[in-house]
Amino acid sequence: MHLHDLLCKKNRYLLWVAGALALSSGWAKAESAEPLQTVNPPAIGGLLTNPGNGVARFHNQDLSIAQYPATGLEYRRYYWSEVEPREGQYNFALVDEGFAAAAAHQPAMNVGLRFMILDGPESGSEIPEWLINKGIKGTWTPDHKTFVPDLDDPTYIAYAQRLLQAFGARYNNNPELAFIDIGMVGSWGEWHNSNFPTLKPLQERYPPELLNRYVDMHFSAFPDTPKIMLLNGYDSVAWATKRGAGWRADCWGDWRNFSSSWSHMGNDYPERIAAAQAAWPGFNQAWKKAPVSLEICGHMVEWLSEQKYTREEVQATFDWALAQHASTLNLKSTDVPQVYRDILDKALTKIGYRFRVVSLTHPASAGAGQAVSLSSQWSNDGVAPIYLRYTLAWRLQDERGSTVVQGNAGDDIRQWLPGSHSSAYQLATPPGLAAGRYQLDVALVDKTGKARIQLANEGKLSDGWYRLSSVMIN
Repeated sequence: MHLHDLLCKKNRYLLWVAGALALSSGWAKAESAEPLQTVNPPAIGGLLTNPGNGVARFHNQDLSIAQYPATGLEYRRYYWSEVEPREGQYNFALVDEGFAAAAAHQPAMNVGLRFMILDGPESGSEIPEWLINKGIKGTWTPDHKTFVPDLDDPTYIAYAQRLLQAFGARYNNNPELAFIDIGMVGSWGEWHNSNFPTLKPLQERYPPELLNRYVDMHFSAFPDTPKIMLLNGYDSVAWATKRGAGWRADCWGDWRNFSSSWSHMGNDYPERIAAAQAAWPGFNQAWKKAPVSLEICGHMVEWLSEQKYTREEVQATFDWALAQHASTLNLKSTDVPQVYRDILDKALTKIGYRFRVVSLTHPASAGAGQAVSLSSQWSNDGVAPIYLRYTLAWRLQDERGSTVVQGNAGDDIRQWLPGSHSSAYQLATPPGLAAGRYQLDVALVDKTGKARIQLANEGKLSDGWYRLSSVMIN
């Protein structure tokens, strides 16, 4: 046989061996592969009360569910004189009480905070007396009742920054702090002094660079906490959102509260949003990184009794909130007129985030010590993401309800914008796990491992987890 023929024969033999091995490998793979099963957990409608989402409770004011929806946020505002009554002695207990009240609520809420320096001309000074006595520059009202500090006074700036740093050192990155509302400027921390007729308007009195320093103070003190900035902060709104803040709007729902020819909804907000977008082209996308929060103008009872808003006007108010990707609505813990209640409740099924398991695919069985491959499809049916970190967790439970294994997926659900999302996770099982059927559950848990987020699915258990399927361990 010629050398050429020998080589060809050898090559044909090698190809046959390779093909046989490949076929054998394929058979082995097919024989060892476990059949997959897919479940589609039923969805539910209606309201879900979740932390940092929906309507706010204002300073621990409780109403019945018939009067006011269940709340996901405890909103607290504190004057400087309250939180540092004596120099260097911070009243952390006052703020801690807000967190305790939120935790005691069922279900537990997140907290929103704002620090303020000014109320009205008749209210008296809201910065501490010891600070005034240091000789900081400012203006007394004509009746010498209320002192308004100069925001560009170097001593005042230093103490304002020290105040925020002290509270940031205690509360920054607190897993229950939904946001810091950037205040410390103007009446009620709302970036205006229009209720002080003898004062020059803030934006005429101070250059943007000076006002932006107060924005920067909040970022420095609370670097890991979501922040929101009032829409009427002029140039500072764009500055804050460019740095990563969301925004909020006061007097939301005003169609003719002050005038029949001018309103916040029809005139003020569109102009301010357009100006902020012109100043920073990313403004309209700020909601993807930090919350949008809206505060009612007056009370909803007044919408009916005084402004006499039609259902169409109220519907337009809530439609606007959804269009802005709002997460929280401060209705100031006052009665919601029944004539508007269905409009509110329907909007609350979309406000903020609303997570739902669409499907879960996994092997029907697995051997002890093997990993169970979990492929899940999710939907955020809300209009905004979640802004605090919660963990996607899976577990197997035995027939007695004891957890035999639990694992945390690496998904950062803060990135789950409205729409569809996928997650893949390998849930390892213990090598000595007894044969039998085990229930497969899912939850979004906080740092303590407690299930905190209600899903828009059936199957919720008493501990807040959701039972989706089961796996046979061989």
